[in-house]
Amino acid sequence: MSRFAKLFAAVYFLICSAVVLSASLVPSGAGPVAVFAKPWGKSAVEVIAATEAPVIFVRNGTWIALTESTDTELVSRLYDAGAGFVASSAVAMACARLSGLSLEKNS
Repeated sequence: MSRFAKLFAAVYFLICSAVVLSASLVPSGAGPVAVFAKPWGKSAVEVIAATEAPVIFVRNGTWIALTESTDTELVSRLYDAGAGFVASSAVAMACARLSGLSLEKNS
């Protein structure tokens, strides 16, 4: 295998991995979402409060907070309010589990 073919394969693999990873982190539909604040902007709690969404969980830091997405427009409102990144419910659930919080719904 030539050096160019190896370089092409490595770059192709990295691009495909980045696309799959970014697609899995983007929120879709209702459920908990993790809001990450910009280092130079408002805190995550202030961003969530600006959208009038409920704050589910925030630890003593202000960089990350969890909220419940009830409509499809909440994510765009969070970005408009100053969120640096809004992650999917899978990321929110992982953050909650690491903090010892259960987001499981009781039927």
